[in-house]
Amino acid sequence: MIYVRIFHGSIAKPFSSSSKEALDNSLWGHVAVQIDDRVYGFYFADRKNIHLFPQPHNKSSVFQNQSLAEWEALVAHKKETVISIPVNEAEKQRMLQFYERNLIAPEWDYSFWGERCASNCFRLLADHGKVDKGSRFLKAFFPHQLLLTLRREAKKRGYAILTKAGDPRRFWI
Repeated sequence: MIYVRIFHGSIAKPFSSSSKEALDNSLWGHVAVQIDDRVYGFYFADRKNIHLFPQPHNKSSVFQNQSLAEWEALVAHKKETVISIPVNEAEKQRMLQFYERNLIAPEWDYSFWGERCASNCFRLLADHGKVDKGSRFLKAFFPHQLLLTLRREAKKRGYAILTKAGDPRRFWI
């Protein structure tokens, strides 16, 4: 079993004492994939230098490998949806090889009109037949769009979905 972990985007409610820093002020959210007790994600390497279009020779991207405890600390006050997707051992090993290879040298640049966390996760799932293939721009341009895609796939394929509430001082997307 693998788990697609999506923390939802949010904005502070008016007149709340919600700390932007404590919740990373993340409007869009984030997507990562848990395999065993590790959580893998595709991130930008430099928040101030996110490319508009992919720059394959000047990549600003990094894959991260966090422990489950590190991830859970990151999302402690965030709304999070976890989709459980069955995989066999061979599929799991191919996914681990994908992440191990990309931890060393990312294959893609993190860019607005290119690869980001949601589209990268969608690519991995589609390549392994866990979601129907299609346009990443139409199915996984940002985390909430991937969440909607995965909810449709869960109905068709019987994937389990669990959502935990986030800090009530924020509006969650």
